[in-house]
Amino acid sequence: MQFSEIPGLEDLKKQLISAHQRGKVAHAQLFAGRPGTAVLPMALAYAGYLMCENKSETDSCGTCPNCVRIKKLVHPDLHLHFPKISAAESKYDKVLAEAIPRFREFVIESPFGDLEAWTRKYGQENKNLLISREDSRQMLKNVSMRSVEGGYKILLIWIPELMNPSSANAILKILEEPPEQTLYLLVSYNYDNLLATITSRTQLVNVSPNTTEEVEQYLSQKDVDQNKATQAAKLSEGKIGLAMHLAEVGESQEHEDFQQWMLECWNKNLTGLVHRSEDFSKSGKAAQKSTLNFANALVRNAVVHASGQKPSTFSESEASFIGKFSNKLGFEKLEKVYMLTNEAMIHLERNSNPRITHLNLSLDITRVLNG
Repeated sequence: MQFSEIPGLEDLKKQLISAHQRGKVAHAQLFAGRPGTAVLPMALAYAGYLMCENKSETDSCGTCPNCVRIKKLVHPDLHLHFPKISAAESKYDKVLAEAIPRFREFVIESPFGDLEAWTRKYGQENKNLLISREDSRQMLKNVSMRSVEGGYKILLIWIPELMNPSSANAILKILEEPPEQTLYLLVSYNYDNLLATITSRTQLVNVSPNTTEEVEQYLSQKDVDQNKATQAAKLSEGKIGLAMHLAEVGESQEHEDFQQWMLECWNKNLTGLVHRSEDFSKSGKAAQKSTLNFANALVRNAVVHASGQKPSTFSESEASFIGKFSNKLGFEKLEKVYMLTNEAMIHLERNSNPRITHLNLSLDITRVLNG
């Protein structure tokens, strides 16, 4: 990954390069931003720049042996730590050996991907992934090793907020007193959930969303149909990962499912709602989050329409539905539904029972629609 592969964010790129040129590279840096933005690509591009043998004033060369290995994520001095299934100490090596190749493939194929995309690639949609105590032991082991190439040794920790308490506490010492030429790059989507003792030991690097124009241009360069690229960029909120997903699925089954769900709520079809909640609970965690995210985004567009503004919609049929939906319910009811979907998403993030969460949401929406 090179800086040139990341659209926009030129000021941040200059800031990172300048820190190296001035000899002011912080030993622990926290790259923070929203899922789907360039948080992980920026950290990887930075790691590549630091390890490049022929770097320029603006980027790594992309062709030296170090750059080639960084691009493939196989550089011996780049240690990747990321959420995976939990395993007993005796089985950890096997879990790690199976997860590492998949994670490399995932990052190379989808550098803007989020946790949901990783769980699908990993084939663990129904599991809670985390960075375990065994992972922290592996970090300590990596820190104790000498640099193979004699330069920087970099530990990249993706989504450190998923470290369990014992794992988080275990790395505090190495964050505070790292060996020479050892860097920690933490890549977070919700750093408020990190221990304060960790954030206080890191230098914050805020990675902003891209502009709509930058997202659209990136999609066009990836040979996405121009009309899809334009519409997906408008809906993406500057998140390239989300835009790529929207461009791929287009007018998905999720749209039809949402309409049917709202119809069941409107008609007080309790049997249908119970069956729907049971089906929801049987889908993977990534699919559950995707369903609620889609519903939340669609209701938000309906709220925008009801307030007299023009929402960003993906297709003509979706625009037609949003118009009818907002006209039927009105601003106040739509706002209540939007708040309810937000609350359900929060409960799901906190590992609530998915069947109960979805059924409660459906019943609450039924009361709002028929109130």
